[in-house]
Amino acid sequence: MIIILFLLGFVLGLVYAFIGEKLPLLVPEVMEKEGNSWILNLFIGVVNALVMLVSYYSFGISYEFFASLIIAGLVLIIFISDFKYMIILDSPLIIGGVLILILRAYFYGFKNMGLSILSGIILFLVMFLIGFIGKKIFKREALGGGDIKLTGIIGIVLGLKLGLVAIILSSLLALPYAVGAVMLNKNSEVPFGPFLIASMAIVFIFSDKFLNLIAFLL
Repeated sequence: MIIILFLLGFVLGLVYAFIGEKLPLLVPEVMEKEGNSWILNLFIGVVNALVMLVSYYSFGISYEFFASLIIAGLVLIIFISDFKYMIILDSPLIIGGVLILILRAYFYGFKNMGLSILSGIILFLVMFLIGFIGKKIFKREALGGGDIKLTGIIGIVLGLKLGLVAIILSSLLALPYAVGAVMLNKNSEVPFGPFLIASMAIVFIFSDKFLNLIAFLL
């Protein structure tokens, strides 16, 4: 069973690496860059295989198991596409969001699914407003459209409270990268998507601890 799960996770990881590298090229304005190295693809395959193994033996066949696999896929695809091409595609977000909603309905009922949709809409609107205000103040795009859509998925996966925590955490994670880019006189535009998706994964894994922290602060 361990070997089967590892191989399945490894193959899926290679598929995610391929999608993250090639799917953005379907957008006309995206210029092709050098392909992923075999070392990077191997690393992604192994990471996804380990995620599948750990998730299975931690959660069994449950909502958390399937959700962790979907989140891992989104993490890997978005890390590659956003860092490499500065773009977050709609299709992985839509597919991931729909799959999460189906899992919510199956394991927890349609009421829970409806609350997930509402949380996603609220977080989407919050980030849209932040992006709109930032554009007015800085006279340039403060947040990409993909980043704003991604926060909607974060709301669906985590709910409203934990989703807000993930957004705050993503800003803290992105800060050192942004400061380093400015100090090195690089382009100050920061690919925010990888930090958002990484924060979503962290908060999902340690959701109980973050909920306890929220209860303590409130």
